[in-house]
Amino acid sequence: MEKEIDWFKTWFNSNYYHLLYNNRSQQEANSFIDNLVLKLKLEKHHNVLDLGCGKGRHSQKLSQLFKLVDGLDLSKENIIQAKKHLKPNLNFYVGDMRNFKLKNKYHYIFNLFTSFGYFDNIEQNIDVLKCCHLHLEKNGKILIDFLNPYPIKKNIINEEIKQIDDIIFKINKSVDKKNVVKKITVFDGNKTHHFFEKVQLFEKIHFIKMLNESGFKLLSTFGNYQLDDYDKYSERLILWAKKI
Repeated sequence: MEKEIDWFKTWFNSNYYHLLYNNRSQQEANSFIDNLVLKLKLEKHHNVLDLGCGKGRHSQKLSQLFKLVDGLDLSKENIIQAKKHLKPNLNFYVGDMRNFKLKNKYHYIFNLFTSFGYFDNIEQNIDVLKCCHLHLEKNGKILIDFLNPYPIKKNIINEEIKQIDDIIFKINKSVDKKNVVKKITVFDGNKTHHFFEKVQLFEKIHFIKMLNESGFKLLSTFGNYQLDDYDKYSERLILWAKKI
């Protein structure tokens, strides 16, 4: 099995990852971005970074609304797919969110669809936030769209089997004090592959501490993609913070 510290490097580049999550909706992404622009009164002449952009489904929508949009992702395969949608104001780059260096500065950085908390310690997550701080303009803002740990702990499904085409995915989930762990066994003909995902279970109070340490002030939190108020029973934990 892949070493735990490197799990995201191989899993996110795997064709099986893209197959397992191929039901992610462009319509949902578009609606979420529209809600953000309206609710947060975002200014459309600004630059945006989509951090952990995947194949660029949010970036595509953002590029219709903002002056310049850059997408960054660790997965070379994701960026190859994302670059099929390049436009004069839309570019994509391969990079590690802990230590990326881009030529542009941004008014807004979006980190969407649980693209945070992959690492083994708090310091590496703070590295992500500090790198974002460095790439933001004065008074720039960051939005982090994260899972809500409370319903995850309460409603976890321990085992799930999915069949997509002729490939079977056996998914085992578990929760410890710090992480939700998903072990994924892939049965593809006579071949068997093993992957896993691990995301740290940060509560709002943990984010406030990390944001403060990284030079941010939390402005507001939301509980779903319709941007209703956050509480412990919400679908998501979405944080909106300002560079100070």
